[in-house]
Amino acid sequence: MKKYLFVLFGLCMTFSCEDPFELTPTDIISDAFVFEDEGLADAFVSDLYNRVQFHMTSGGTNINMGFINSWGGEHRNFAPWQAAFGQVTNTPYDENGARLLDYWPYNNIRECNVFIENIAKSASLGADYIAQRTAEVRFIRAWEYFEMAKRFGGVPIVTKALGIDATEEELFVARNSEKEVYDFIGSEMDEISKILPEGTDELGRATKWAALALKSRAMLYAASVARNGTEQLNGLLGFPASDANGYYQQSLAASKEIMDNGPFSLYRKNSDKVQNLIDLFLDEGDNPESIFVVKYDFEAGKNHAFDVTGTPAGFGFSWNSNYPVYLETMEKFDFIDGASGKMDPAMYDGQTPLDPARFFGERDPRFRAWIFYPETIFKGLPVYFHTSTVYTDPADGQRKTSTKQPGFRIPGSDGFPGAGHARHGYAGGNNPTGLLRRKHINPSTPDGTRSSTDWIIIRLAEIMLNYVEAAYYLGDPNGDMADILNNQIRDRAGMPALTAEQITEDKIRQERQVELAFEEHVFWDLRRWRIAVEELDNRARHKTTWIKDFDTGMYFLSKEHGDKGRVRLHPERNYYYALGLGRIADNPKLVENPGY
Repeated sequence: MKKYLFVLFGLCMTFSCEDPFELTPTDIISDAFVFEDEGLADAFVSDLYNRVQFHMTSGGTNINMGFINSWGGEHRNFAPWQAAFGQVTNTPYDENGARLLDYWPYNNIRECNVFIENIAKSASLGADYIAQRTAEVRFIRAWEYFEMAKRFGGVPIVTKALGIDATEEELFVARNSEKEVYDFIGSEMDEISKILPEGTDELGRATKWAALALKSRAMLYAASVARNGTEQLNGLLGFPASDANGYYQQSLAASKEIMDNGPFSLYRKNSDKVQNLIDLFLDEGDNPESIFVVKYDFEAGKNHAFDVTGTPAGFGFSWNSNYPVYLETMEKFDFIDGASGKMDPAMYDGQTPLDPARFFGERDPRFRAWIFYPETIFKGLPVYFHTSTVYTDPADGQRKTSTKQPGFRIPGSDGFPGAGHARHGYAGGNNPTGLLRRKHINPSTPDGTRSSTDWIIIRLAEIMLNYVEAAYYLGDPNGDMADILNNQIRDRAGMPALTAEQITEDKIRQERQVELAFEEHVFWDLRRWRIAVEELDNRARHKTTWIKDFDTGMYFLSKEHGDKGRVRLHPERNYYYALGLGRIADNPKLVENPGY
């Protein structure tokens, strides 16, 4: 995609004028050229793709890549000065707006409308080309509306690019209802899925399947809000409860179309369950599970820094270990024999021995693939998280406890460290949590180099889970809910099948939180299920502190507050964030959300 931007720059130079008194701008290409030339039109569309927040990458060194997951209580960023720590904990989201969560991309929407209106007038471009590129831009525009609906509910639907001579009546647009926004997204995806190609050689562009996937996701959100929320502001927010099944049906149908007729399958290239799940997010060679991705290429100038910030300390990179995982996240992952991953709190007393072969080795392979835990093997070496070691000193036969002295090795061992790296267990007060996020970390990224690893935005496992959730509330109309959950998702993960009695609302939700961990889903799911107040508001998350017993190989675990005494704040009103004082002042037709 980047090549189109280079083409655009080159053409800007070609059409420049050397006359210093020429009053015509020389750094802008006229619409007359852009919408009559495929290269320029493609550059326009590529720029639109690059503008959209398909996933969060803001902040220096992209440190906000952990922001949404931090809000969902899965992990947080290492340092309190980072927004994914500082703006998430002890921070009220009030009438001033949604802070870093805010998203109001009407500039992007206007550019989408400009493209749609002008490409239709082209005298040079072919009808098929115009139809496909227009459909892609409609996909982008619908994505922007979905992101706003998740945050604010109903927002103004604008499908016309207003000129500089627009009247106040045209400029000051009132909010559409939340229902109207979701219906707009659904109808747009219905139309463009008939136009977009089923496949493309240009990874990162919308296809028929991406459009259906967006519909699958958005309609599930709408159904959840109808089922779990309440109508407010005379219908501006929320839906009639009677609408829920209709939206579940739409999500179910879009998901089924992808599963039955799309060219996708769950990633199963490696017979080793753990390695297969690691590779799923790193394999860019014909990954059968990817439906829509953001393409990255270091050499082309588009890259991200997730490996720079996320790789464990001691394995390269100047900044590292930036995404500590909470104890509560670990406990979401059950054991391969079906036992609950949620342990008796009495075991976290710092004295009860825990066998790592059981506590880690027999836990859900998705835990072992997507989270660094004590003695995880990475790049051929173990990652240590323990803060000290209890051992018998061969010199005098006495049981001793090591200190955190860097470089200390247990006497009589083959170099076993008395403590792990400070950034994993004890640096900066209680900043580390004793676990780290592994999902998306690419061990092949060279030290000191930003990442080229593509980012999967929508994958087949999500669509299957959307289907299962919708089917559950609809009474399993096709009779295949258990088969998809057990013989597809859980089988791929190496987890036992669930009985019919075990497939409950809570279990389906847990399965999403495990399978889609760290993919910017959990936070939004808690909100659409309307349990974010229960799960997040004033609810402490915890860190793990590990002590190694070198003589027995066991670990002792204690838990402490995981956020330096801070907590998340998610009162009821935050299910819809404030548009903000500035927007209300700018547009007299905007109505603020309740509670602000």
